Amino acid sequence: MAEEKICSVSGTKFNITDNDIVFYKKMNVPLPTLCPEERERRRMAWRNLRFLYKRGCDLCGENMIGSYPTSCPFPVYCEKCFWSDKWDPLEYGQEFDFKRPFFGQFKELANKVPRMAVTRAKCVNSDYSLNCLENKNCYLISGADYNEDCYYGINTQRSKSCIDHYLLYDSELCYGCLDSVKLYNCVGCQECENSSDCWFLYDCKGCQSCAFSSNLRNKKYVLRGKQLAKTEYKLQLKEILDETFKDPDWLDNERRKICEVAIHRDSLIINSENVSGNYVRNCRNSEWIFDAENLEDCKHIYYGLDAKDCMDCSCIGFECERLYELISGAFNYNCISLASSMYCKECQYCVSTYNAENCFGSISLKNHKKYVILNKQYSKEDYQILMLKIVHRMRKYGEWGEFFPPQLAPFEYNRSMAIDYNPVGREEALEKGFRWFEGEARVSEVSGDICACALCGKGFKIISPEAMLYCKFDVPEPKFCWACRLKKLIHSRKSNKLFDGSCVKCGCAILTPVNGDDDLKVYCEKCYKKAVYE
Repeated sequence: MAEEKICSVSGTKFNITDNDIVFYKKMNVPLPTLCPEERERRRMAWRNLRFLYKRGCDLCGENMIGSYPTSCPFPVYCEKCFWSDKWDPLEYGQEFDFKRPFFGQFKELANKVPRMAVTRAKCVNSDYSLNCLENKNCYLISGADYNEDCYYGINTQRSKSCIDHYLLYDSELCYGCLDSVKLYNCVGCQECENSSDCWFLYDCKGCQSCAFSSNLRNKKYVLRGKQLAKTEYKLQLKEILDETFKDPDWLDNERRKICEVAIHRDSLIINSENVSGNYVRNCRNSEWIFDAENLEDCKHIYYGLDAKDCMDCSCIGFECERLYELISGAFNYNCISLASSMYCKECQYCVSTYNAENCFGSISLKNHKKYVILNKQYSKEDYQILMLKIVHRMRKYGEWGEFFPPQLAPFEYNRSMAIDYNPVGREEALEKGFRWFEGEARVSEVSGDICACALCGKGFKIISPEAMLYCKFDVPEPKFCWACRLKKLIHSRKSNKLFDGSCVKCGCAILTPVNGDDDLKVYCEKCYKKAVYE
């Protein structure tokens, strides 16, 4: 039966539904002790979103760009060395000690097994990108796949020649656009679709040559909500842009102004059935999912693509099924508590593992390993017998089914994804058990022109291909570093949480990612369609 629980960290109440219980039984895990927000916080501390470091490979000694600083306790290998036959992860194997908790043993293993400098696969000329798959000529993008000539972006898919983008799909020649699909030659557009040659649109579809407007459908030459002739549109747009560019923060400020006057739907859910969340496309029977595409029977997912029957996962995609408590993974099946792992099947508590099956508590496994525990090889029979004992022991210690504790995260809280999506201060992070970086967290230096950020004062550089795109857009070069620009992008988006609210038009109850403190016009689905389409 459904029940109410109290989070052991935050003390807040959270509900376990009947469907949740069915899933936990299927995965053979106990009910969670943490609320969904704290579970997500722990996972996100295992993902580095934007910090890169110049360092040497600990095997070949050559300089490289990595997501781990030189201060990390474990060796870090370049991609070539990691996949080479020069070392074997099984050399670090250790026996499971039934007299001690598992997480303490895992920490000892984690401090000595080498890891790959970045989580990246099949990318070309994209050394400064991370958490990526099959990108070409890309720079400082994360969680982005199948892109070309893209710079400074998060969670973008199948796009080309874009700068400062967030959750942008199938688009080309875009600057400062987010949460949009199929845009061409657009600047400052948000929650838009199938539009081209546009400036600062919010929630517009099928538009061409429109600017500074919201809630448009299939329009052309609309400026500030007013229909114009082509010649007049171009003359007025030039005058407005000339004035707009005088503001150093023109991109964020203009985008925000359009958002504030727009009509907002309660949630952005497209072509989906029986779903709750936001920024959702082509999903079915899923709850509390965000930045999601092609999910089915999932719950508590942030940034999921092509996954089925998963719960409490962040940044997963591409044929994932039956997963619980994962961060950063693709092509995984029936796994529990993985981090930065791909092509895994029937694995639990593994990190940076690739092409593995029936493995437990291991790190940096590769080349189709099977029946491995704490990086030690076993026969199939011995593995199965030992795993029964280990699960029983972990249940006794309250470890089985729980994600890795905060102190095991490879990144300090303020140098992980968690600081951007679940921000807390130093004292609260330490109180929750996370580590905190006391120095200045910054992106490593690269070639290009040096600029001083107008917001934080830190130096940043503009690379040549990026400068060429600014010229193509005919816009000023940015005055802010990527870290500050990213904060502005994240702040521009709606929350990855849902709140009880009411439609400002008819007053009916709605579930929305818009906090009641935000002064936005949020309509229920019925009122939104009537206002925008009729």
